Amino acid sequence: MSKDIHKAVAAAILFFCLIQVSLEAQQQTNDPSQEYAALVEWAYGQDQELVNGLQYYNRHPRSLGHPYLLEGWVHQGSVSLRGKLYEGIWLKYDIYDQHVEVEYRTMNGADNQVILVSDRVDNFSIGTYFFEKLELEEEQEQFYQVIGEGRMVWYIRWKKKLVPVSGDSRFIEEYTSPKRSYLLKLDGSIHQFNSQKSFVQIFPKDVQKDLKKLIKSNNIRIRAASTEQLELFIIAAINLIYGGAQ
Repeated sequence: MSKDIHKAVAAAILFFCLIQVSLEAQQQTNDPSQEYAALVEWAYGQDQELVNGLQYYNRHPRSLGHPYLLEGWVHQGSVSLRGKLYEGIWLKYDIYDQHVEVEYRTMNGADNQVILVSDRVDNFSIGTYFFEKLELEEEQEQFYQVIGEGRMVWYIRWKKKLVPVSGDSRFIEEYTSPKRSYLLKLDGSIHQFNSQKSFVQIFPKDVQKDLKKLIKSNNIRIRAASTEQLELFIIAAINLIYGGAQ
């Protein structure tokens, strides 16, 4: 009889301990900070620098369109944070608020987005676009798309605006199409331009005529040219002006 009592007591103690462990585990799971930390560790391991940012949410839910460069979905790319390069990740570049978002899959199979802290971002690539954070023309540091290298480098600043919209009660505003502003670094000097004409005027007069012919023969429209078109044009312009010397 004594043995049966001891067994019953032991079983009761074991059951009580299991209940306590289960309750503690449940409390930890329900803690948002611990749950978020678990998601981060699952997605990126112990290195949490990559997703050390703000949780994304749509700040303009009643807006038409989207604030992003390219399409409104993620593209594979890379980002350098304080000198450390992360490759093969999924990114969006919000050109309205000027921030970079990382998207990853949670343990529950959902997609989560984190807004990177801009001060930590050195550069990033998204699709065929490469951006650096630079301080040009005595402005604060901003993200510029960088095309070319050496004696001739183009810097492109992308942005969108929100404008009022009427005629549909579901929406109060809409995002404009992407707009570009340009800077050219030519032999170390920075110049601003916004058209074929102002671009040509940056160069010495003795090469302007040939440069106009090059633009026309390559059908370059500066306001709408793709990254690939501009890269090929820069190579051709360097060959024309400097004989190919970088």
